[in-house]
Amino acid sequence: MSQDIYLVATISALLGVAAGIPAGSFLRRKKTSTARGAVRIGASTVSGRGAFADRAIGAGDIIERCPALEVADKDVGGELLNYVFYGNAENLRLVAMGYGMLFNHSPQPNVAYYREDSTLGAELVLYALRDIRKGEELFYNYGDDWWTTRK
Repeated sequence: MSQDIYLVATISALLGVAAGIPAGSFLRRKKTSTARGAVRIGASTVSGRGAFADRAIGAGDIIERCPALEVADKDVGGELLNYVFYGNAENLRLVAMGYGMLFNHSPQPNVAYYREDSTLGAELVLYALRDIRKGEELFYNYGDDWWTTRK
């Protein structure tokens, strides 16, 4: 009887190891994109990372509400300068949280945004300018000022 228990335990252990190796490999795979709500982040068609519609989005639909921190222009530098929005005054900038700062530029945007002040602070509200297909990259227009301040 004790030999039977030993045999069953040995077989169970071997089956567990055999099942664990492929499961571990599967779980260790690197994701090529990350999604939340209607937006998925993946490799952009124009540069680096980009935001993509994870489902069809209708014209006028709010895509994301991004909490934002308003900071002094002098506090923003380096690469972060490329990811901030203009604040309420010339010397203020909005640092958008969420996926909002990863939308790329297009002169023919399919997304626009506006600032909204909530009881918790500033939010950047991103909405669809037209119907957007699932899988389509999301773009807004950075504006002429953005481009004139970059080389």
